[in-house]
Amino acid sequence: MREIIYIQAGSFANYTGTHFWNAQESYFTYNDDDEPIVNHDLSFEEGRSPQNQPTLCPRLLAFDQKSNFGTLANTNKTDTATDASLNTTWRGGVVRETQDPIPQSEYHARLEGDTEEEGDLARPDPNVRYWSDYSRVFLDRKSIQAIPDAMESTEAGWSVGQELFRRYNEDTELMEGAFRLLVENCDNFQGLQMMHDTATFGGFSHAFLTSFRDEFLKASTLNFSFLSNADPNHAGIDNSLDTKRIINDALCLQSLHQLSDITFPVLNPSRWSTLESTLSQELTYDRNSLYHTSAVISSLVETATLPLRLKGSREDITVIADHLNWRKCSRFGQLGGIVSLPIPATETTFTNLHCNFSTGDEHTVFARRNVTRGLLGQDLTAFDAWCNLSSLQEPLISSIHAPAYPVPTSFPSIFRHTKPTSIRMISSLVTAPSTSIPLTGYARFVEQTARTRRSDGVLMSMGLESDDVKELASALWEIVDGYGNDRMDEGDT
Repeated sequence: MREIIYIQAGSFANYTGTHFWNAQESYFTYNDDDEPIVNHDLSFEEGRSPQNQPTLCPRLLAFDQKSNFGTLANTNKTDTATDASLNTTWRGGVVRETQDPIPQSEYHARLEGDTEEEGDLARPDPNVRYWSDYSRVFLDRKSIQAIPDAMESTEAGWSVGQELFRRYNEDTELMEGAFRLLVENCDNFQGLQMMHDTATFGGFSHAFLTSFRDEFLKASTLNFSFLSNADPNHAGIDNSLDTKRIINDALCLQSLHQLSDITFPVLNPSRWSTLESTLSQELTYDRNSLYHTSAVISSLVETATLPLRLKGSREDITVIADHLNWRKCSRFGQLGGIVSLPIPATETTFTNLHCNFSTGDEHTVFARRNVTRGLLGQDLTAFDAWCNLSSLQEPLISSIHAPAYPVPTSFPSIFRHTKPTSIRMISSLVTAPSTSIPLTGYARFVEQTARTRRSDGVLMSMGLESDDVKELASALWEIVDGYGNDRMDEGDT
């Protein structure tokens, strides 16, 4: 068995992860005659429910500020560890102040109150306050890694995030405790599938991956990195907040290029404006809702990585990374696809509705991996015709066809028509020379920042000096050079 450990760090990552795990729960079968399409043991282990009953729990570490966990924060052990630390240094009296418990979520109240859930698909979306409000799986205690709010600002600087990890690791023995236990519960641990927010957990994630690599040098890592809302091509040096976010994103990208086998940067939903005319043909999502936008991304991530979990599949993270990065200098890829294919699907449908959530451009590609959901007969014929528009041939292009994507009752009502129980869709992972376009934007902005004295205050607040930023710019340009010219004819789509 080739178990995967999952890492989620940050609010959007955990919103996305909650949808991801709800989809995994939908694959459970409760009839001996029904064969599940996935190998649950790769992603789940035996754990304990809040009632201390044995149950299947994700092989997961979920990091976020404690205030973002909702009712899950009540089960976290961080407070206990903090109290123990205080008791060793303070000999005076202690007055404990407790807040009122967070009430049960509307969605969970529905689940407990209904014997049949089919009617929930027709109900309006529940009021979602936290990502835990619509979770359908139990998280084991070791999975819940709530960062005390006082230890992190809303957007911690790069060095602050690294220091935050160091202190948290010391206080909770994270790597030697919870993470070590996850690894030891694996028969044959293959690596990490990671999602993280660069704005709030960039430095933290870098420090985590560095610690991980110190011990697991040969383990594979696949990363979905959710970028901040700052656009390096349209931000001014005088905007200190945008400058901080862009430099933080750039530091994350440089870090991931060194530490991750393959990474897929994902645009912040605030930057989906160029995609909305296409997305709106089938979806009616709210771009300002984490609950909605994370559902879109999660369906693409879950579908794209489904071959890692399919029964009988020989795919693993190393196979995916090696396929996409066959040039050995393309460690950044692009995530794209179509959420909710109309009926019938034609070749034109695939051309017109396919969205790229990383750069917006796939004109030329080095390698491509497609996963379709629920396509049959005429749909597959149209899909093949669409694939044939590319000059890319096997083995540089691969396609896997799987059953339709399940839509749990927890999924938001973002469809133009009645909320379905499953959807036909496609998700694609590609490596392409156009990845150099956003990287060039970051390199230019960082280079300009290094030359501008007005940025010294921002750099200082991030724990950086001018020389650090010059080195960052140089590293980014080196990464850009690895992608060559966007007009090179390696293949097109």
